[in-house]
Formats: sequence, C-alpha cells, structure tokens
Amino acid sequence: MDDAQSWTQFYRDGRAFERTARGAVHRPQVFTPEIIQNLVAMAIEKYFMAICLKRGQLPDNHTMTDLLDAMKGKMVIPDETQNTLLYMDQLQQICSVELFHIEKPKSEDVPRFMEALTVVSTLTQQELANEIDHS
Repeated sequence: MDDAQSWTQFYRDGRAFERTARGAVHRPQVFTPEIIQNLVAMAIEKYFMAICLKRGQLPDNHTMTDLLDAMKGKMVIPDETQNTLLYMDQLQQICSVELFHIEKPKSEDVPRFMEALTVVSTLTQQELANEIDHS
C-alpha cells in the first residue's frame, strides 16, 4: 500500500468508526458508554493517523496523549477537546503492564466524547479538505 492509499484508508476507517459511534448513542441498551468511548477513540486515532501519514510524521504511540503531541504544530485543538482526550486516556491506561488501569466511563461522559469527536472530525476534514474523497 502506498502512502496515499495508507492515509486515505485511515481517513475512511475514521469516518466508519465515527458513523458507528453516532449511531451507537441512539441505542444505549446495546452500546454502553465504554463501547462508545472505544468507538470514539478509534475514530479519533484513525483521523489523527491519516494526518500524520499524509505529512509523513508518525506519532510515538497511539495513546490520546501521544496523538495530541503529534498534532502540535499541525492544527489547533481547543483546550476542552484536549482535556476530553486526556480524560479518555486516564480512563483506559492499557499500554503498560505495570500501570494497567481501566475505569468505566459514565453515561454523562458520552456527550463529552461525542463533542470531542465532532471537533476532531471537523479539524481533520479542514486539514485534508483538498485531498479527501467525500463519498
């Protein structure tokens, strides 16, 4: 897969996770806040990775903290959105065996997650506006 196919696939995957997350909020009997958090996190990760791959600069890792660090200088992410992404990292610290921690989000966290997804989705579309296929 060449670079263009790679970043566009990440973008398409991000859109798919976003659509699923947006549908999930209407089915709380099936999609728990924890599932929605993970869908939102996957969408955001895919969007940020699309930008990173497009620019040829990969993040150090795929945690929200590392992805935010990778976005520095690429786009301005509102403080509230950054705080939400860092909060999501706090809920799921799963990259280290020594610090492994999972805390389930509450239903009142879901709108916060969805707002962060909206912001990141919009920023990604703006960043890649001349490059993406909106189909």
